Amino acid sequence: MPTVRFMGRRDVETHCPMAPTHLVSISDGEDDQAQIVQSRWASVAFEHFVDGEYDETRMLMFGAKFPVSFQDYLLPPQADSVRSLVDRLAATGLDIVVNCQAGRSRSAAVAKYISERHGYDLKQETPDANQTVLRLLRRDSLLCSTYRDVTSAGSRDQKA
Repeated sequence: MPTVRFMGRRDVETHCPMAPTHLVSISDGEDDQAQIVQSRWASVAFEHFVDGEYDETRMLMFGAKFPVSFQDYLLPPQADSVRSLVDRLAATGLDIVVNCQAGRSRSAAVAKYISERHGYDLKQETPDANQTVLRLLRRDSLLCSTYRDVTSAGSRDQKA
């Protein structure tokens, strides 16, 4: 059974996998991404979004301004892209490592999704997993429908 692990930036920068392994590296932006020796990995994918959470209440509170105010967070369109990426990687059957700055929140959420969705072995506990990231990867219907509502309200406001 393939495994999925998550770790912090400092650890992933020095990690040398024993077997062919994919890496998904998450940072706030391109200017602070981990310095990866790409030849150590079967593949390396960089994703950029801040480690922040939001829920339906916060989206409704911001209304049509939500997508702009939270543009650096993981939003549903980017979550679709991240989900497609990890689904493609998991289809190879190779181990996967996910990293973020501290190796506790964003990376734990993505690793948990991989374990749940694809049956990868995840031996680490995930108490600090970013719940917004996990809900978006799982396609949480309430969170996604609220996002559609606030973004369609913003579209209507711009047309008016």
